[in-house]
Amino acid sequence: MSMVRYRFTPWPRGTRLHAARDMSFVSSPARARIGLRAAIVLGVAVMPLAVSVAVGDLPPPLHVVVNGEPVMLAHDTTIGGAAHELHLRARPGRLLDVEGVVLDPQADPGAILLNGEDASRSTMLRDGDRIEVANGADRTEGTRRILDRLPGVRPGNPQYSLATSKVERITVEGRRSGKIVSVRYRSLGKADMPPAVALTFDDGPWPGGTRKILALLERMHVKATFFVIGYLVDRYPGIVSDVIRAGMEIGNHSWDHVEDPRFARLKPHRLQTELSQTSDLLEHRFGVRPTLFRPPGGSWDPKVLTAAHEQGMRIALWDVDPRDWSSSATPKSIAANVLRNVRPGAVVDLHDGGGDRSATIRALPRIIRGIRRMGLRLVPMGAAMRSSPGSSGA
Repeated sequence: MSMVRYRFTPWPRGTRLHAARDMSFVSSPARARIGLRAAIVLGVAVMPLAVSVAVGDLPPPLHVVVNGEPVMLAHDTTIGGAAHELHLRARPGRLLDVEGVVLDPQADPGAILLNGEDASRSTMLRDGDRIEVANGADRTEGTRRILDRLPGVRPGNPQYSLATSKVERITVEGRRSGKIVSVRYRSLGKADMPPAVALTFDDGPWPGGTRKILALLERMHVKATFFVIGYLVDRYPGIVSDVIRAGMEIGNHSWDHVEDPRFARLKPHRLQTELSQTSDLLEHRFGVRPTLFRPPGGSWDPKVLTAAHEQGMRIALWDVDPRDWSSSATPKSIAANVLRNVRPGAVVDLHDGGGDRSATIRALPRIIRGIRRMGLRLVPMGAAMRSSPGSSGA
């Protein structure tokens, strides 16, 4: 390619440069390039003028605020058009039952609000309008309270003694689902205290301890209540068979005897399983469906009471506790504690399992003879319900 050389000659002072007629010193290709550049510069200079004229013919855009942020929209936008263009959609609120299960996934559809109010989708927007997406709110169904005066006279629930009275059951349930939230019982009027005492035994079946206590009770013609632990029932079914054969009453004492955390603090599913697994095993293997449930450590709350009620049981506690499970307990201290506190209608809490129960076994004859000397009968804990006319169920 040939190289064009240019020689710069200073212009005299005061001389004006005229591009059109003073280009003779520039070669033809160079002149062509300069012409092209001039055309581009001219086009660029003219373009803003043309655009400004075109824009000047259109109405200015709308300035609105959407969920707190400024947005520009075309002048003829409706609220519906803005929702479509900006992909605005309210999240629906759900209706939940009392256990948190969804009854209606779109119970509250939510809304697109214009200046804080509902508006038709065809409403035209104006400068300065505020658009807000209001999501639907989740809510839980309402509840209703049902009062039932139960027939006959009954022990309390929880049951601490053999006392019976007129009883009213108060049930709270989901208004739409009918699911039970809570159940509680209220005594009405004066309670009747029978001239009887119930001996109860916890934490069996236990090798050695349970059969020795059973033999002693049979020899002294005493019927008592045994609150059994599910996994031990599964491990020692022969002992349970002996208890049933002797005519003793069987109660549910949970499957694992959970004490840490406290039984009342268990999650709902675990709580239900602790009760149902034990009751189902007793029914399927021995044909016995317990109606009494004694929570480990006596730990209960309305949730435990409701779980027991749903499985046909009432909570069975006690009002005399000689602490025979303590390592410091002796036959003399156990018997003295019981006889000092027992009274008509008392429920005594003893143990046939959970460790060495030799002290309890040796104290038992003294306890039985002492109660009988008070003129009190010895009965199973469930006798209060069975002897009440017109009563049935938990």
